[in-house]
Amino acid sequence: MLLNSKQLKTEKLKTIAICLLAGGIAGCYTHSLMYTELFETVYPINSSNREKGALVTAVDPLGLGDLNGIEPGDRITKVNGSGVRDFLDFQFYTGSEDLVKLEIARQSGETRTLAVEIPEGRIWGLDFEYFSPRQCANDCIFCFCNQNPKGSRDSLFFKDEDVRLSFLHGNYTTMSSISKMELDRIVEQRLSPQYVSVHSTDPRVRMYLLGRKRPDDVLAKMRYLIDNGIELHAQIVLCPTINDGEALNQTLGDLAELHPGLTSVAIVPVVFTKLHNYHHLLTPVTDEYAASLVRDMPRLQRDFRNRFGSTFAFLADEFYLRARLALPGAAHYGDYPQIEDGVGMVRRFISSARRTLGRPLTQAKAAGRGFGSRWAAGTIVTGRLFHPILTGLVDELNERNNVRLKTVALENGFFGEEVTVAGLLAGGDLLRARDKLEGDFVVVPEQACLKSGHIFLDDLCLEDLSRELGKPVLHGGPTLSSMVERVGALLDRASPHVDYSARNPAARVAVSSSLAARDASAPSPPANRQRRS
Repeated sequence: MLLNSKQLKTEKLKTIAICLLAGGIAGCYTHSLMYTELFETVYPINSSNREKGALVTAVDPLGLGDLNGIEPGDRITKVNGSGVRDFLDFQFYTGSEDLVKLEIARQSGETRTLAVEIPEGRIWGLDFEYFSPRQCANDCIFCFCNQNPKGSRDSLFFKDEDVRLSFLHGNYTTMSSISKMELDRIVEQRLSPQYVSVHSTDPRVRMYLLGRKRPDDVLAKMRYLIDNGIELHAQIVLCPTINDGEALNQTLGDLAELHPGLTSVAIVPVVFTKLHNYHHLLTPVTDEYAASLVRDMPRLQRDFRNRFGSTFAFLADEFYLRARLALPGAAHYGDYPQIEDGVGMVRRFISSARRTLGRPLTQAKAAGRGFGSRWAAGTIVTGRLFHPILTGLVDELNERNNVRLKTVALENGFFGEEVTVAGLLAGGDLLRARDKLEGDFVVVPEQACLKSGHIFLDDLCLEDLSRELGKPVLHGGPTLSSMVERVGALLDRASPHVDYSARNPAARVAVSSSLAARDASAPSPPANRQRRS
């Protein structure tokens, strides 16, 4: 496909921005940083820095920046006369130009103007300050941040409302307070797709849910973006007695009028505990409620498929699991447009697991991973909601491959027993269940710990848990196949005397007796997992 100049500029922008964001920051996080999972990016929060421009933090040797005298600490304020707010602006305004004029504010206070010719294929070689996300001004009655335990790190309480993060990472924004300037920026720079938290198209219902004093016209904003070629996806947090029933039908009908610009809608259940500030205003989603919704929804979905050729409006996996009803097949989810919102994640896991279970054991052995040896004995933990499905698959894995893997459903002590999904488990939940953790290793859900540093919501990391339990703790990745590979690789490398506290020699712990009893001829121990830096 050939791209025009603006499309080419946007493609370069997104590619370079992702590359910039993928860089690590020493120490993984601090209490003043917000972590964004998808590209392992750390952002500053509550920053008091309001200086204009994009701050250069590092310059690669022999890049265009270095060759033209740009230094760390320089702040690029304009490109070809256009103001620069952040590195996204810089990448957009320089992305398809052959000659650019930069205005730079130096640390000394001097202002410098540079005219730079950009040869084909050359890169700037600049790293920029991570922008501080815009904070949400709403007071949503269902917001999960309103029930974080006291003493949690600041970043867990931070509510972002930033269309840049929506473009880069798929974060949802309500667009309730978005300015015309921000809407125009989305259009100009083709920051597409955008993910919109709609919840209800009835202005009064939406105003109540968002905790606002006056209604806003979210449909008009969405139409403006769609009319200008921006792809949208929407979300509805379903709150029984507030935005369900006829209100939900109205919302889905209104949103369907925006198709095909609006590609998909995710309907997810409200989740709250007794710690929630507004728990008295909310009605919980029960198993019976979920079952009723799952039975009623196919009628609407059939209509959407007839009209659009796609399901369009998807129920979160949690509804099916709560209802104990069969999940839709893979075709229902198409290209899984809402998988990061918990829609189709379980179906994709099961489909992948079926392929893994259908492979003969000899393939795993041929891969040199040793899975299927007598030492493949350990525990896989998950949340209560997913536990029955995982148990069935792991039992089949045990039977086919002569291994001994046990599954354990952890209770959520960090948020409360009402929270049953695997992705919100904390490290302390694992430690509280230590008596149930059998075997030589423990596998935790990938969604429960951030990829960079493997940090849980309570600030414990995999290394901490390995030291406390005296056995390796690893996350299993997104599929059953990845879990098999990682466990196999661990077992191939394991030795009788693995030290899971090498980074803290004073905190050495003994390994489990089953590990200690292994043959002295076992292979060398694995290197400890290191946090990114």
